[in-house]
Amino acid sequence: MFELNSILHVGFGSLAFLGGVVALIARKGSAWHIRGGRLFAVMMGLVILTTFVQMFHVFLPLAIVMCLAVFYLIPSAILSVNRNFGAFKGFNIGLVVLLALLFLFTLAQFIRFNLNGDRVIIGPGVLAVTFGFLLIQDWRMLRSPPSHPNAWLRRHLVRMILAFTFAVMAFVRIGIDFGLSLEMSVVAPLIVAMIVIAVAYPQFPIKHPKQE
Repeated sequence: MFELNSILHVGFGSLAFLGGVVALIARKGSAWHIRGGRLFAVMMGLVILTTFVQMFHVFLPLAIVMCLAVFYLIPSAILSVNRNFGAFKGFNIGLVVLLALLFLFTLAQFIRFNLNGDRVIIGPGVLAVTFGFLLIQDWRMLRSPPSHPNAWLRRHLVRMILAFTFAVMAFVRIGIDFGLSLEMSVVAPLIVAMIVIAVAYPQFPIKHPKQE
């Protein structure tokens, strides 16, 4: 059963990766962008399911963190496109609670590893900073949902790029051995993701009318 689950996991992951690449390179809002995004979202949902099944065979805490992160990121990205915050407020609050738990867990792991280890471990810290950044965004959204459409597009952009980044983490860790340590297989993709986000952000400017 676990061998079959592994085959399905790799197949779903490969299709998700393909869909993510199509969504990233296609023109935003185009049919290819939407189709690629849908393929990525559906396949990543199946990847999460097969990962949890595999945990009964080999338990990997990092894989659980990655799955929960994607479980937060993709619905949050989809709701950002919908922008009907009022209708999904309860669900959004649930996603924020999940995000807060991920932030607290990775922060606690960062503190634990560096208190008990002989060298500085930055991987959990980078994850905690990433989740903390998203948590600040969500807290602001809960207090006052943005009205400018580009604010929602930025939100969608950040979450889909990060969801794809977690897929890349699994790819470089399990799919192809690039010789990266466990820590660097987390840190390097996240650094690249932050650079991509910083470059893409100005493409969606938020201009407020000047006050008289």
